[in-house]
Amino acid sequence: MELKIAIQGIKGSNHHQVAKDYFGDKVTFVECSSFDILVEHLLNKTADKAVMAIENSIAGSIIPNYALVFHKNLHIIGEQYLSIHHNLMALRGQTINDIK
Repeated sequence: MELKIAIQGIKGSNHHQVAKDYFGDKVTFVECSSFDILVEHLLNKTADKAVMAIENSIAGSIIPNYALVFHKNLHIIGEQYLSIHHNLMALRGQTINDIK
């Protein structure tokens, strides 16, 4: 039986990448539009595990997610680091002043 892994976001998102790195490819992903919905999937047992960011190098600790873990009596079972690089893409011939 494949594990059902809840992620915040969609396939291709940072959470999806972390889930693939941590759990492998033989899982089913439950895409969630918020961390609250992700937790509901865990509590309702429509997901076996979840990937939730609780810290990042730009914002630091993500306190609302720590609160979800604490108040919903969840347990952290692992940790994964993902190096994230953002890129700005534009059509050929565009200048930075053309981008809105």
